[in-house]
Amino acid sequence: MKMLRWGVAALALFAAACGPVEEQQAPEAEAVETQEAALTGRTCVNDLGCRQACECEAGYCVPSAFGPPPGEGYCDVPPERACSTGADCASGCNCVDNVCVESGFSPPPNCLLAPPDAYEGDNTHTTASSYPGTPQLNHSFHRQNDVDWVLVATPVNQVMTVETYNLRNAPTMRVEVYAYNYATRTLGALLGSTQSTVCSLLLPACQMYRVTVNVVAGGVYAVKITDKRNRPAGDDYLPTPKYDLKMY
Repeated sequence: MKMLRWGVAALALFAAACGPVEEQQAPEAEAVETQEAALTGRTCVNDLGCRQACECEAGYCVPSAFGPPPGEGYCDVPPERACSTGADCASGCNCVDNVCVESGFSPPPNCLLAPPDAYEGDNTHTTASSYPGTPQLNHSFHRQNDVDWVLVATPVNQVMTVETYNLRNAPTMRVEVYAYNYATRTLGALLGSTQSTVCSLLLPACQMYRVTVNVVAGGVYAVKITDKRNRPAGDDYLPTPKYDLKMY
């Protein structure tokens, strides 16, 4: 780049002395301006540093190769974390017009960060929630590798189905079912698992995760649901993924 700039400067001086050369060098000068303009956009480390419809290429946010190109200057603007309520935002941030913004108190927080899983204290099997016999609604993932645990007691011998459904904001997950000793709070054998939806079509009947296992009367089982999105921990500025859970 330094040599290119030096060459343009030298040619500009030459052009001043020899009038006609200036017109011949105009395309080269424009090329330099174009390259410099391309380096003045928003810097990034990965795609999470760019707005939707943009991607991180060579350290700068540029329009994504997929979909219609965004307007001029769109990718130069920092991304924003979408929200519905203040619970979707990190501490020190408010939800204003569906965007997490600083509340005005210092020190200023990073409002792109997802909040911790504050209203689901089920991140270990010893603090798991209990399945009440009816669907559990509005489970959520706030960070990559976030985990939800649920314990279920089975009254009869049966083939039990565990299903996560009504997926919102694109969660991807692994569902596992373990035997469980409730008296000692210890995990037993892994009985079944999946990390694939029942089918790939974008239909409600396909977009769910399902595991079936044999259970016994008077047994207790631990269900573990793990967030498997490919998102660096703490950098998820997208709407919070949610799902519902039922067992039958």
